[in-house]
Amino acid sequence: MKSKFIKTLFIINGIIIPIFILILLTDYLKSKLKNDEFSSPSIENKNERNLLPEITENIKYSSIQEIPNSENFFVAKYLVMENRKTYGDYDLILPYTVPEKTINILFLDKNYNIIGKLLKGDSSIRRMFVSEARLNEKKIKSNMKFLAFIIANEDTTGEGKINEFDQHYLYVSDLDGKNLTKVTEREINQFQWITEGEELLIQFEEKDNKGNEILSYGVYNIKKRRMTKPNTKE
Repeated sequence: MKSKFIKTLFIINGIIIPIFILILLTDYLKSKLKNDEFSSPSIENKNERNLLPEITENIKYSSIQEIPNSENFFVAKYLVMENRKTYGDYDLILPYTVPEKTINILFLDKNYNIIGKLLKGDSSIRRMFVSEARLNEKKIKSNMKFLAFIIANEDTTGEGKINEFDQHYLYVSDLDGKNLTKVTEREINQFQWITEGEELLIQFEEKDNKGNEILSYGVYNIKKRRMTKPNTKE
């Protein structure tokens, strides 16, 4: 009877001990896999950071251009990636082109001394417009009194910086960059100088609920700083 009891104990231990070991081994493997899952993303992120070098932007300046109907000059300040050479591809070209990623316009006197800048702090200037494109006509040159710019001065994308992807608006200034004034809070499609460069005919960006463009425009008088809206109903 005693030997039978001992034999039964051996059989029970032979079953329970392997099961107990199996449970411990399973817990260990689960714990190991969990630790690996938590640690692997940090390793991957570290490797990704090593593989993707930080892109830097460097400041450059365009060629110096004479301002029509003025004894002053201006030059564009802009950014390029990784300090690459531009070979004149990024230049201030009258009457309406500034370099890509322009961040400010500097104004110079007749002796090429810097006398001011368009923006107090560097921002984003997408376009610049001299008040008439036909600069070879003496009459137009003599009547030219203003400059216009498409400018962003607020981070509307939430990237933490102001750049070419932010919302830009139409501004006007005197020929020396002073009296910079925002023309409208509305988005625009295009505009043109009228009345010998003293007013702007502006077409606004406006669509109906189907995505069709609505003809919408206004006339802005620069001296009076006033917008009038003609009847645009068809």
